[in-house]
Amino acid sequence: MTSVERAEWTIQAPAGGWATPWPQAAELANAIPSEQWTLVGGLMVQLHAAKAGVPLNRPTLDIDIVLHIETGAAVLNEVKKQLEELGYALRWPLKDGDPLHRFTRGPERTPQIVDVMIADHLAPSQFPTLKGHPVFQVPGATSALRKTVNCTIEVDGVSTRLSLPNVLGALVLKGAAFISDRNDTQRHLDDAAILASAIGNPIVERVDLTGSDPVRLERLSEALADPQHPSWLLVPEDRRARAHKALMTIATRPGNPR
Repeated sequence: MTSVERAEWTIQAPAGGWATPWPQAAELANAIPSEQWTLVGGLMVQLHAAKAGVPLNRPTLDIDIVLHIETGAAVLNEVKKQLEELGYALRWPLKDGDPLHRFTRGPERTPQIVDVMIADHLAPSQFPTLKGHPVFQVPGATSALRKTVNCTIEVDGVSTRLSLPNVLGALVLKGAAFISDRNDTQRHLDDAAILASAIGNPIVERVDLTGSDPVRLERLSEALADPQHPSWLLVPEDRRARAHKALMTIATRPGNPR
């Protein structure tokens, strides 16, 4: 999806405003154009929750971004330089050849963190490295970067524009993470339940499923098939049944009803 075709969202601040690390994210967005990166991770989930009007039950202190290497909009060395100008330093991996992703600034024990990553399935000619270290690849990000919207929020009185996967793209990322990261499956299911509450019309939205997307969503729906699963408790009771049905529907391939 190109920037011309992207939907434009404006999301109002939740009760209590945009808490930490949102001021840090706004600073980043105003220093590095949103065309160069897309917000993922916990802050992505928070934005969808805020848009849907459900509580932001997804705490996070990290800012997770995926660079738009595939379009040529972002160059790793340039982004590294821009982060260094903001006071961040790259944390080099301990082992040769291990992927890098983390930039930090501030006190060693309580640093501010930006995790800079790239999409999976980049062409070999596009794959960036620094001193022999590859950049961490996010499973499902190639698909999610094709499903982005422009999102405007106001943080501390300043308008901030971000690139964000739409709810289908966000669920694809969560499904891919649930499959690949078996050490944190509960968090991924919690996020998926919250994202399900943001689904508008699941039959319309699932039309944009491509490649491995159906498998990723099916894995989420199988894990969350029980309406009494603990993850659904994060969704307000009056929204829970609809969110459950929406996830089951968006994850069902046409012609293959549950």
